[in-house]
Amino acid sequence: MEMQQFEQWVQAYNKHHHHAPKVFVIGCSGLPHYLLAVEFKHHLEPVRQGDKPIHYVSLEGVREELLRLGVDKAFLRLHNTYDECCGNETLAESFCDIEMAVAPAH
Repeated sequence: MEMQQFEQWVQAYNKHHHHAPKVFVIGCSGLPHYLLAVEFKHHLEPVRQGDKPIHYVSLEGVREELLRLGVDKAFLRLHNTYDECCGNETLAESFCDIEMAVAPAH
């Protein structure tokens, strides 16, 4: 999903109180960046600029972007790239979602 489209969706929600998009902040063990994604038709769509996903170097950067957009809640999805070492049999066990409130720093 293009960033502009994502911004319009969030603005429409804030203005008309429609169903808020479910926003994910995706991190992966061993990688130094985070991605934003939105759930659309039961699939995660990365937020892109052009044809490339937007990368953030810290959770603080993601938080600032979500605040700018007016998003007050997101889910932190952490992927474990080492799941084959842990004996996980299913994909569902290779990540966990943590609900997080997005609030200004005090």
